[in-house]
This record gives sequence, C-alpha cells and structure tokens, in this order.
Amino acid sequence: MEPPTTFLHPAIPLWLHYVRQLPLPALKDFATNNILPPLSLATDYIESLDDASQTIALRASILVFIASNKGIVPRRFQLESVNALVQGRDCVVDSGTGSGKTLCQIIPNLLYPDTTSITISPLKRLQILQASEFTEWGIRTVCINEDTPRDAELWQNIKNGHFQHLIVQPEQLGMHQGHLPRLAGLLNNSTFAKTISRVHVDEAHNHHAAGLPHYGIPPFRPAWGHLDEFRLRLPSSTPFQLLSGSFPPHVKTAVIEHLNFDPKTFVSLKLSSNRPNLVYATHRIVGGLSDFRNLDFLLAPPFKFKCIIFHDNTQQSADAALYQRKKLPPHLSKLGIIRHYHGGMSKDYLTAVFDDFANENGACKLLHATEGVSTGLHVSDIDAVVDYGVPQKQSTSIQRAGRCGRRGQHAVYVLMAEPWAYTASLDAVVTDSTDPDRPVAGHIKEYLADNSSIALSVDKWCCDQLHLDNPALQFDKRSFFPGRFIYQDDKGDIYAGDVDEPDRIHLNPPKQRKRKTNGVPNRKVANRAPLQALLRAWLSQAHASDQLRAVRPASWILNRNGIKALSTVHPDRMHTIEHVTAALEETPEWSAEWGAGVLSVITHFDAELRGMEAEPPALAAPNRRRTVPKENRQTGGDADWEPPQKKARMEVLSESSIPTNVRRSTRLGAAKKV
Repeated sequence: MEPPTTFLHPAIPLWLHYVRQLPLPALKDFATNNILPPLSLATDYIESLDDASQTIALRASILVFIASNKGIVPRRFQLESVNALVQGRDCVVDSGTGSGKTLCQIIPNLLYPDTTSITISPLKRLQILQASEFTEWGIRTVCINEDTPRDAELWQNIKNGHFQHLIVQPEQLGMHQGHLPRLAGLLNNSTFAKTISRVHVDEAHNHHAAGLPHYGIPPFRPAWGHLDEFRLRLPSSTPFQLLSGSFPPHVKTAVIEHLNFDPKTFVSLKLSSNRPNLVYATHRIVGGLSDFRNLDFLLAPPFKFKCIIFHDNTQQSADAALYQRKKLPPHLSKLGIIRHYHGGMSKDYLTAVFDDFANENGACKLLHATEGVSTGLHVSDIDAVVDYGVPQKQSTSIQRAGRCGRRGQHAVYVLMAEPWAYTASLDAVVTDSTDPDRPVAGHIKEYLADNSSIALSVDKWCCDQLHLDNPALQFDKRSFFPGRFIYQDDKGDIYAGDVDEPDRIHLNPPKQRKRKTNGVPNRKVANRAPLQALLRAWLSQAHASDQLRAVRPASWILNRNGIKALSTVHPDRMHTIEHVTAALEETPEWSAEWGAGVLSVITHFDAELRGMEAEPPALAAPNRRRTVPKENRQTGGDADWEPPQKKARMEVLSESSIPTNVRRSTRLGAAKKV
C-alpha cells in the first residue's frame, strides 16, 4: 500500500490505515525518519520487547504521532498498558493527575478501530469531556447515562457496534433502583457482550470511596461496589484496566480484589504523583467555615490568576461566592469573575460556567465548587486550589490539588483547616495499621507508597512548613496571593495580616458604647417575631416562583440576617423601597427585582398593627361586690357562685376553635400590649 502524499488533517485517516498495515521493519524506518527531536520514542522499552510486542509498541507510537498531527508520542507506561491489554492481561495505571492516563484509553481504539471499548466514568460532566477528547482523536464515541435518549436508531447503532467507545456510568451496567437500564439489558445478550474488547475503569478509587459503606453510612453510589457482577457477564478473556490519580495501597488492593485480578498475570504500573511545580500550604480558619472573611486573601483586583475553592457543601459554595461578589467593586460584581458550580444546577448553567472558566480569556477567575469538579477538570491555567475545610480523605485532597499547575507553572494548594483540626493528637497512631480509615500521621509520599526517584523533587519551594536544613525551600503563601489572610491572637482579636505585618488591620476592635439619642427607636421586640415569620413565608413563595431557583438559592434573595435586620427597623423608617434596600445594603438590581415584594409585606403588617391600635378598648364591667346569701355564708358559697379565677379559666376557648385570622390578630394585639 502506498502512503498518502501529505500529513494534512484530511489525510490523517489514510495515514492511520496505512500504518496499521506496516510490518516491523517498515515501522522502524518510519519512526526513525519522522519522529524527530524534541519528540522521542521510548526506545529503551521498545527494544527490550519481542518482535510481536515491539510491533504493537511502535505502531501505537506512530499512530498517536500521526493522529495528534505530529504533536505527541506515547510515554513508556502508556505503551506498557496497551501491550498488557492486547495480551489480554488486566492492568492498573496508578499515576498522578495530568500524567496522560486518558491516552491509555485512546490507543487501543487507534490500533484496532473495529473493536469496542467501554470506559466506566463517575460523572456526567467528565463523560462529556472524555467524549469530546476521544472524538478529536477520530474515535466514534457515545455517552450512556440516565439522560441518554431512548432513540431507536441510537440504540441500534450501539448494538451494531457503530460506536468504538462507550463511556458509561456504573449505574447503567446492572439493576438500578428497581429498573434494568437499556445497556444492562444489551449486556445480558451474550452476542453483544462478546463485542466488548476491553473495559477501562476511570477514577477507579471510586469503588472504595463511593461504592462501599464508611463509618456506618451506606455507600453514596452502590453501583461502584458491583463492578464484579458486571465483569462476570463479559467473556472471561475481556481485560480490565484500572486508572486513578489517587490510589493509596489499601484502596488499590480493595479494587484489585473486588474485580478478581489474577495476581500472577496482571500488570501494575506506578508513576509518581508528585508534581515538583506544586507547592503545599496550610492555614488555620478563624472562627468557623461560615465566616467567609477567611477567603478575603483571594480578593484583590485586578484578578490575574485562576483559582478553584472546594467546599463539601453545595449551599456553602453558593454562599461563599455570593459573599465574595458583594465584596467586589460595583463595576466588577456583574462580570462573572466569581461563580459557583455544583451538580444541583441546570445543565445550561454548568456548561456556560465550565466553558468560561476553561477559556484562557474567560471572565471567571474564582470558581467555588464541590467534589465533582475534582475529577476530570482539564484546565491547564489554574494557579491555585483552596480546600475550604479539612477533607474526609487524604486521597480527596490529592485529587483536588492535582487540578492546578498542569502547564508546569508554579501553583499552590492551600488546605484551610478548622480550629478543631489543630487540637487532634496523632501521637497514638499505630504506624503499621492496615485500617484504611485510621488517622494518617505522615506525608503524602508514605500515604501513596511513592518510592520513585522524583517523589520528593521540588522546583523551587516545597511547602510552608519550616525547613531548618534548607530555608530556601520554605514557602510564604502571602507572597503568592493578592489579598491578606486573617489571623486570631490568643486574646481573640482578629487581624487581616499576621503579627509581622506592621500595617495589619484590626477587624474586631472593641466597640464603643453609643450614647442614647432622642431619635426614632427600633421596632418593639414583641412585634419582630411575627414580622419575621411573614417575611420567611414571602421568601418561600418568592423563591418557588423564581425562574432561576435552580441556580439561585433562597438565601440569595433574602437571608436570615436580612430578615432580622428588616424586623428591627422602626415602622417610621420603612416607607419606601429605598428604605428596604438601604437596610439590607443591597444593590439597585436587587431592589428592582425584590424590593417591592419585601416592602409590601412590611407595610401590610404595619397597617394591621395600626388598625388594631385604632380599635377602642372594650368597656370593663363595674366592679360590684357580690353578696353571698346569708344561708350560704358558712359554706363559703353555693352552686351558682365560683371564684372568678376558676370561672375565667373554664370560659377560655381552645386556640384551635378560634378562626385563623382572629388568632393572628390576637397574637399581634398581645404583642402590641407587651
């Protein structure tokens, strides 16, 4: 077969077909004449192989070189993983984020375009990213999850092997919530099951993290714990490949045993997870996680660096983003510089935010996110990652840290720990324990069993801990971030800036007691709770009617502090929308959307109070002394007379027998008289 005459993009499929036919000597000649510095083959590894394995490794290298438009040549571990799969052997790829694990899933389809692979992927967003990347390599790919349409033509194409790669969520592989997904039904057909040539389990640590119970809590996603059942439905010759960037020994062992890997034949590839350009730092949170002043060190225009802030709570991620937006100057607050991102939001919103954050020229610079973004977020220009609160697992922090510095630029991972974390004592930790849930007292190197030559390599700095033997390795996190961290001293005083910063700012100085003035007082205390209840009821209804409720929590409209502030203001100072806006220190945009509704609740409440005040009080009956008949005086009374207190109690109606509007007016009236 004659080779194509050009390497231009339209000719790439022809070149790929041509290379698939070449024998070993022709492959060697092609590689020698075309793969030139700065690119290089994994020559030492390739030459150590027999002819059959050399052919696979060389062909894979050339196919990747051509399909990437002469931009990429596979590394040794990628070729080792492919050779294992071709030989029908199970394989484990344990390497850090950004090391190239995705190429391990792509190469088999380039070598054998008439075969079908399955990749088990944890997240829909990751599925979309993977499908997009595989398609760019010329691989026909489809995502299968609960949102996949039941289109007859689509599923016929899946059944007939039109797609070379199926990216699947684990819930689609077996019974789920009492239903058999369509793909699971196809897998029950042995003819279709035989068309699956290999299975890649991406982010395989999820078997342990999401598929097993922990601390008495049921598994978050039980389907991850049933992958062994899926394997039994495939031919025994179908190889599995596990891929993860956070695979500590106890997790790796659990997954290997779960999927019944043969310990004599499976291939285990371990690369260092260390990123020499990545610097680690910690900071003690002042107060609690709800005090978002702890994140002020990220706020200092102009925003020249890109950062992800991870939260373990979706509401916290939204509230933190809102707090920071309000701290921005007015001309920056509406530009989308600060956004939040979690799975409970609409697909359109998530796509728009992700695309903007991933764009080098996008507006979003600070992204408040939850666990989902820590997996498969391939954005190369992220400069910092902040974990806001101690993660439950060390593997989680490693996975999150791996999101930054993927271009090779210096990047910083900051773990912000709550005060309780500094009171924990790890002195009694049993160092040889195999319990995966024990406290870890040590270092990332030991946790990941990383014995590679670069496990402790650093480019410039190591971390912010003391390095008495080499002070140059110590990193000062304050030099990297634009704003100031906050600190609390032994007296409880809080400062923006540490003790060695002469211009640090005292954030909670003692308050001077204000002298009472003769101005308008605040609303009576007894009248505040009823108004707060009405405002909460209005908020619930307003949020339910809000078209943006999927991305805008109720606290964005009016939070509990705002409700308390409004209920405190005296009625004489609450007549206009401007009064409402000023009391809440809100923006004109908020005022235009919500001000009228809030004002209406307050004015109606005050009108009802004034109406009750205008009603004349009932006239009291004359206080006449009752005369007890002479014949009853010795017994103290008779059947027609009882003590006034007892009679009053007997005549009181139960609250449930009073109409609702009367009950409300009664409560308001009682509150007014207090």
